[in-house]
Amino acid sequence: MSKISATKHVPDFSYQFFHPKYWGIWLGLGLLRLLAFIPFKQKFTVGKLLGKIFYLIAGKRRRLAKANIDLCFPEKTEMERNQILKENFNSIGIALMEMTIVWWGDHKNNHKNAFERSIVSFTGVHNLEQAQQQGKGVLILSPHFTTLELSGLFISFLTNYYAVYRPHDNPFMDYLIAKGRSIQFDNGEHVEPISKNNTRQMLKVLRAGKTMAILPDQRYRAKGHIEVPFFGALSKSNPATSKLAKMTGCAVVPAFTRRLGDNHYEFEFLPALENFPSGDDYQDTLRLHHLYEEEIRRNPSQYLWVHNRWNLKDY
Repeated sequence: MSKISATKHVPDFSYQFFHPKYWGIWLGLGLLRLLAFIPFKQKFTVGKLLGKIFYLIAGKRRRLAKANIDLCFPEKTEMERNQILKENFNSIGIALMEMTIVWWGDHKNNHKNAFERSIVSFTGVHNLEQAQQQGKGVLILSPHFTTLELSGLFISFLTNYYAVYRPHDNPFMDYLIAKGRSIQFDNGEHVEPISKNNTRQMLKVLRAGKTMAILPDQRYRAKGHIEVPFFGALSKSNPATSKLAKMTGCAVVPAFTRRLGDNHYEFEFLPALENFPSGDDYQDTLRLHHLYEEEIRRNPSQYLWVHNRWNLKDY
């Protein structure tokens, strides 16, 4: 297998970040840093409280999430959909607390014996191992649930891997997010996330037989998008998963994180997809959508409903 020559992807810190236009971000960062000191079990209580506050003040996002939930669960009663909505905002608040774990948790200095290893149970690890044994690279698919920040950390407890992320439009936020998601693995290797725009680096990683994780389920409006039903409604989607698999021969392994109660998580690896890619990007994407739908129906309150996946206009 070829060697990856560089893992430097995080943008450099710039003194321009001290400009007054970034002071609001510094304030938010300081508040997050303070929240990081809250004991683990209390993080869930505080997160739910934050979620309730977001529910009250984030009217536009609340209406969008409600419209998305209504679209996807027409068979449920209005009361049931409203309950999913409220629980979803609680989940978003908890996700903010989980971000403090990823950015400043025990694993940053003690990855091999990190406290965070005790809060997750893995299932289907053999599916990941079997895929890696093929030596052609592994692409882990982990959709946008509110547990997305911790998902990457949990994967790092099992294997070295490269995470793909969407660069933020604000350069300071981009720096903070990319730095926060960088990982020092047990063998001392320091790996930084790869921009989703850096296709060349993604191909290089997979062709070298490495493992990479990507979140492929959000709306994609750029050139090359295809419209494929998601919960029965057409959605602009990115066929990149099929293209990456076709160009590298990598195995594609879906994976899901579930928050269980207030102090534990389950991370499941499904078997690598057979006959993927099929040569038909539409059918491949539809197949992935069905996988995501099944998990979302199982765990609806933890999906990221505040994203405008279906390009809804009236909400």
